[in-house]
Amino acid sequence: MKKGARQSGRDTGEVTIPPASGARLERPVEAEVSTARTRVIDDVPAVWLDHLLVAVLDLPVRSGERAVVDSMLDSLAAVLPTYAIGACIARAAHGGGAMILRRTPAPMHERLVGTDPTRVFPGLEHEYVIPIPGPEGSTLHLGARDADLEPEGPPAARLLERAAMALGRVLPAARAAASARARDSVPLDQRMVRADKLATFGQVAAGVVHELNNPLTSIVAYAEYLIRKADAGGRDAEDVERLRRIGEAANRMLRFTRELVTYARPSNGVAAPVPIVGIIDRAIAFCEHVLAGAGMRVERDYTSDPLTVNAISEQLVQVFVNLITNASQAAPSSGGRLVVRTYLRPASRSTGAMTVVVEVEDNGSGIPDDHLPQIFAPFFTTKTENNGTGLGLSIVKGIIESHEGDIQVESQLGRGTRFVIELPALRAGAS
Repeated sequence: MKKGARQSGRDTGEVTIPPASGARLERPVEAEVSTARTRVIDDVPAVWLDHLLVAVLDLPVRSGERAVVDSMLDSLAAVLPTYAIGACIARAAHGGGAMILRRTPAPMHERLVGTDPTRVFPGLEHEYVIPIPGPEGSTLHLGARDADLEPEGPPAARLLERAAMALGRVLPAARAAASARARDSVPLDQRMVRADKLATFGQVAAGVVHELNNPLTSIVAYAEYLIRKADAGGRDAEDVERLRRIGEAANRMLRFTRELVTYARPSNGVAAPVPIVGIIDRAIAFCEHVLAGAGMRVERDYTSDPLTVNAISEQLVQVFVNLITNASQAAPSSGGRLVVRTYLRPASRSTGAMTVVVEVEDNGSGIPDDHLPQIFAPFFTTKTENNGTGLGLSIVKGIIESHEGDIQVESQLGRGTRFVIELPALRAGAS
């Protein structure tokens, strides 16, 4: 299917109906999508999965279930513009009825009329029903005419299966958010919403990453072998350079897939008391080659106070490795300076808790003011094509927040950048 914008004139109305009692219409799908011109994963074109990944991240969970379902249907309709896309969302709290939402191309409007009350698209010849995981019995629906389903039905239905899985994870949080607003109570914890979205995102991303890693690993290995063979045989320098570029491109894609999984599924571990200075020193040791290559001089300005935090040490090491690597990549050509500063902030009257503060400051190129609000957003990067994926700082922020901490950034273009990390201090004798 050619990718294109969603057609105008779609029916986006909401209808409330009693719970369906008839049998669902399901038609076995036998046709297969051609792999001649597009990369497919489990019969689904990879570009559709890319759109679904972005759609899951953008779901407006805090706006309630109607907003979440609307957002998902809009995204699916944009990917599948010749199909009718619908949802039947059970509403046990609203008298046992159901919310029906539809997205239909304009040419199908006259064919929606029908007499079958168990159908979302009773006037169309074919309707696939995909259950949304959960106890409520909600469903997604794919409607089409016969000509539509023959060549492309199977991948479209499988795409909706993945979308249904995502909605099954997100809708409970959306309902909780709506209930919290209705009670005028404390807003739903943002970290819980984010964790649920990331879990869903991780499930959808896992299949893509798995399919990419194996061929990419082979490309990297064979490229390195051919480079060594070409160097030994005195082959043309331009050919060797082409091989190096292939290897570098494949390595960059491998790094991206690994960062994607790290972003969606942070490494597991058990939190334990750890000295923050030891964590920082380990990260600096890991980055020695990066610092040396950038000509960076490291200055440690550690307080004499013992600073201990309750943390998963591997995750915090990753935080400082990412920040040190970023500082090295932004260093001036003449060599730069990296200052890592630690101190203990006394307990405030409001919280009564002490805070461990770590500042990571460089004298690099800095960040433009208009980029600062987006610096922690996933996939946002100001680096060149070969240096950044836009996930590093998102990973950093996610790890710090999972440790009940906070991270802020200050920067001046041409003068440098400073990241300020705050973590709850672990009192002496605590465990």
